[in-house]
Amino acid sequence: MTGPDKDKWKEAVKEEYGCMEKHKVFKPVLRTKLPKNTKVVTSTWAMKKKANVTYQARLNARGYEQRDQEHYDASSIAAPVANNMTICVVMVFMLMAGWCGHIVNVKDAFLHGDFEDGEEIYMEVPQ
Repeated sequence: MTGPDKDKWKEAVKEEYGCMEKHKVFKPVLRTKLPKNTKVVTSTWAMKKKANVTYQARLNARGYEQRDQEHYDASSIAAPVANNMTICVVMVFMLMAGWCGHIVNVKDAFLHGDFEDGEEIYMEVPQ
């Protein structure tokens, strides 16, 4: 990493990595210890500087390298997210009802999926 904010970005990466270790998201494995012909999905860091001048780093698997039935089952994909219109409608209902709301930032929220017994996915972490 280079640039004037490199120390802040490195700290954001370190914080994200620490959260993943805390939640036992992964177990480090040497490439030499992988089973023969194992497909390794690569990854990249997504960096974002928030409006409140906080630095956020997220580790993302490069999903375009994954293949249906090899890495996942396409028939069981779901991504529960809210779009902007849904949020606006909820806020209007809150105002109409006279309710108060609070904005929160969940730093280390992880999606948890169930793997079949014995199923393992290997991902390379970028340097």
